[in-house]
Amino acid sequence: MPPVRSKQGALQKAGLGYERRAAYEVQKIADAARPRDVVEVVLAVFIMQEMEPRRFRSDTAFRFQLVRRVRALADVNAGLSYDNKSNKVRRVYRELSPRAIAVIGQWIAEALGGAGIHLARLEREDEGRQKAERLELHKALEELK
Repeated sequence: MPPVRSKQGALQKAGLGYERRAAYEVQKIADAARPRDVVEVVLAVFIMQEMEPRRFRSDTAFRFQLVRRVRALADVNAGLSYDNKSNKVRRVYRELSPRAIAVIGQWIAEALGGAGIHLARLEREDEGRQKAERLELHKALEELK
């Protein structure tokens, strides 16, 4: 089968539709959000997973929330719709297919997951160190009494 040209003249390759949709969404995020903000959100969600593991039921649920938080930075998942009953324009959220979300979550986890896990472990160690210092201070104060 020969390659197909798009309306813009670019060559298109055959591929899975949900992967193309995921790539399109990532491009929209890249155009609208600062890379620093994306990295900060991703690292924060990884720290949240490490500090509060019960917040996410599974790894799949974690990745879905990760993608939702990243997409929220760029307003790519929001649109406007007119509500006839209240005569107001309402904000509506457009969800991606679960397969596209899984692909984006996999890409984010591969790109920043190692750094997120490392940062979360450093945060946990720092928290343990602070707890030990507070315990020492309490002991010292009790000895003064």
